Amino acid sequence: MELRHLRYFVAEQAQEVAKGQRGRLVVATHCEGSIAFLPTVLSRFREQHPLVEITPLHLNNRAQVEAVLNGSIMLGIGYYSDALEEDEEEQVSTRLLHRSRVVIVCPKNRRFPKPAPAKLEDFRDEQFLSVDPAYAFGYDEWLRSFCKSLGGFEPDIAASANALESLISMVAAGRGVFVGPELTIRGSEEIWRSVGDYYLLTEPGSHFELFAIWKKQSQLEPMISEFIDLLVAELKSP
Repeated sequence: MELRHLRYFVAEQAQEVAKGQRGRLVVATHCEGSIAFLPTVLSRFREQHPLVEITPLHLNNRAQVEAVLNGSIMLGIGYYSDALEEDEEEQVSTRLLHRSRVVIVCPKNRRFPKPAPAKLEDFRDEQFLSVDPAYAFGYDEWLRSFCKSLGGFEPDIAASANALESLISMVAAGRGVFVGPELTIRGSEEIWRSVGDYYLLTEPGSHFELFAIWKKQSQLEPMISEFIDLLVAELKSP
């Protein structure tokens, strides 16, 4: 290839990268419910940007923050209420993707006795299941704070799961109830329904906020922005 043609080719590639038409995008999520929306988004993005190499990963919230800051991932998807340190907030950009309602999953046939909508305080005498920090960073702290502020009680935590499979199995075995995002349940709804009954909380403040996170002034900003737009659109769909 002649030098002038090579220069033109390199310049053209640079423009494609700047416009988000070419490059590499590493996306991490820890949300189990992402199976309900992420595959569709990945497929649509790939159709629109066939020259972009996309790599999806699974990391917990804290690992995502560290990976965004050190550049090993370009975009994270998760719940960051306890994962971002104060000095890190100025280094990243975030965008709200979805507010997921909170559900309580009880072991099968332990049905909620009241006909009225369930409230968190109605479950104060139940044993609760937590999640290992390596799997879902900050969940244990969130659960304790949520039960105390919204239900007025300290949860009796019976066991801690280290994966979705163990969490579902613990519910099936009657070890306790699980409090989590409706989005997580939706991702494996048939399995959850086979082992438990779940109730949506309607009290103010009973929701999880799912965010996208990326490093400020990223060279991949156009690409990231387009990917996030697809996420938002897909999460709004019924």
